[in-house]
Amino acid sequence: MTEQIRVLVADDQGVIRMGLAMILDHEPDLTTVAQAGDGEEALRLIEQYDPDVVLMDIRMPVMDGLVATERITRAAKESGRHRPAVLVLTTFDDEAYVLSAVRAGASGFLLKDTDPDLLVSAVRAVHRGDSLVDPASTRVLLERCVELERRVGGEEPAPAALPDARWAGALAQLSDREREILVWMARGLSNRDLAAKLFVSETTVKTHVSNVLSKLGLSSRVQAVVVAYEAGVVRPGEADVNWDA
Repeated sequence: MTEQIRVLVADDQGVIRMGLAMILDHEPDLTTVAQAGDGEEALRLIEQYDPDVVLMDIRMPVMDGLVATERITRAAKESGRHRPAVLVLTTFDDEAYVLSAVRAGASGFLLKDTDPDLLVSAVRAVHRGDSLVDPASTRVLLERCVELERRVGGEEPAPAALPDARWAGALAQLSDREREILVWMARGLSNRDLAAKLFVSETTVKTHVSNVLSKLGLSSRVQAVVVAYEAGVVRPGEADVNWDA
C-alpha cells in the first residue's frame, strides 16, 4: 500500500482550495486532510489533523500566511519535528514577500498558476526534505528578491553590494564539503543533482545538508540559499564563489 502524504491547503479563496485539493487527491500517494481559509484556522487544523505538508497562501485575512508559517515552523523546531513542511503559494506580485516567507521557515514556494504536475512534484519534494522546488526558477526568483531588498534598503545592487558580515562566523564552522554543498544548492542543484555531481548517495547529501542547516541555525534548505546570497558567497548573476566575504 502506498504511503499517504497528508496535505493541508490554506487559501482564502474557496475555488482555489478546492482546485488544489482535486489535483492532489487525484494522486495515489497524496491526500488532502483539511482546508483552511486563513492562517489562524490552518494552525487549529494542523493540531487536529497533523499533516505532512501545508500549502500556504500568503495574503489571507485574520492571520496571513507569513505569520502562520513562522508559527508552524517554530513549533516544529521546538518540538524536534520535521513536519509539517510549508510550501508557500505566491504570485510574481508577491515578490516582496518571498524572502519573508523563506525566513519564516517555508521549505519552498510555487506560483499559483503553476502546472499541476509541478505542484504534485513539489509536495513530494518538500515531504522528502528536498526543499528547493523547481531549483532553477527558485534561484532566479530569490536573486530578484535579494536585489529588491537591497534597493529598498538603499544599498547598491549586487554584485557591487557588500556581503552581509552577520554570517561570517557561522559560515566559518562549515567543513569544505559542507561549503561545497551550500554553493551548489545556491546554484540550483537538487539533492539528486548533488549526489550525481559529487558521486555520493542522496542519503549522504541529505546528511551534509542537515549539517549545513544545523550549523547555520536554519530550518530549511531554501533558507540556506538565501544566506549564500546575502553573505556574498554566491552573487546574483555570477558564477564565482567568494568565501572571503
